[in-house]
Amino acid sequence: MSDPGAVGSSMRAAVYRGNGSLRVEQIPVPEIQPGELLVRVDACGICGTDVKKIERNLLPGPRVFGHETAGTVVRSGAGVRRFREGDRVALHHHVPCGTCFYCREGLYSQCPGYKRNGTTAGFEPAGGGFAEYVRVCEWIVERGVVPVPDGVSAAEASFVEPLNTCLKAVERSRLQPGEVALVVGQGPVGALLMQLARWRGAQVITSDALPDRLDLSRRLGAEVVVDAREDVVARVREWTGRGVDVAFLAALGQAPLDQAIEATRPGGRVLVFAATSPGERAEVDLGALCASEKELLTSYSASIDVQDRAARLIFDREIRVRELITHRFDLADAPRAVELASRPGNGVMKVMLTSERE
Repeated sequence: MSDPGAVGSSMRAAVYRGNGSLRVEQIPVPEIQPGELLVRVDACGICGTDVKKIERNLLPGPRVFGHETAGTVVRSGAGVRRFREGDRVALHHHVPCGTCFYCREGLYSQCPGYKRNGTTAGFEPAGGGFAEYVRVCEWIVERGVVPVPDGVSAAEASFVEPLNTCLKAVERSRLQPGEVALVVGQGPVGALLMQLARWRGAQVITSDALPDRLDLSRRLGAEVVVDAREDVVARVREWTGRGVDVAFLAALGQAPLDQAIEATRPGGRVLVFAATSPGERAEVDLGALCASEKELLTSYSASIDVQDRAARLIFDREIRVRELITHRFDLADAPRAVELASRPGNGVMKVMLTSERE
């Protein structure tokens, strides 16, 4: 554990400069204000949304991305009572105001206050986890910082935020015990959705084109795994007799969407999870969708309503996340780590920046 007094004036960070450029630089350690925290980043997962922002130049630079963050408090601002130096924490980077129209409707991700990014390593706030230290703004300290218990690694704790987004999606799907679910895509998000569906008491079928992901899905509890290059819909109907009650789309593209819709029984629900950026398009046969009375649902980002539950699922290891981590990189190798995460193949699941060694 670092001595809080040993924090210098500069730190390493992987800085996005625009036009797909990401390079490790020395930048100032963020100054904190009253009510804020300075957290040493011990682990930060590389999320597909950050990869999209970098590769597709969706936002102007300079920025420091990274929002699946866990670390250790090294400084606390005046007035902070819940946390002190040495506490281990997992961070959310958005929290809702709790009072606006969208918050009253439970649509927290549409709250104007929620859209403010509350963790930063400098520049325009953008998460900040791809750095040695991150500043946690006051409104995040109040409602978005989760204490991490002993015995839970920072790498595990970094899954608190992404698991929250997946738990929110499962709740929006209204999945019930005894139902059958299909999860299309078994990358890190798909693997979390699959485990949550089983935790809710559903039977789960999964599909993916990568054999090692199907093997992992089977080990994590999927009842049936199907190679996405085969006739997934036929396999689903053979196993269920009529199609699944709920399909979760955790992969992008026309073929995965068609697979999810066609494999869902009449009156079932299809939840689109993977599309998070403008321009991600696919065609839908509205006539077929309407005539079969299937519901097309969406889910985006996290929910403060499930924040504590998602954390407990990680900390109690009811949801297995350690097995999803395939690559660990030092911050100095952040560009290479992001490159690997952007082109997953056999043997690549969750790619992480971490100072932990296991």
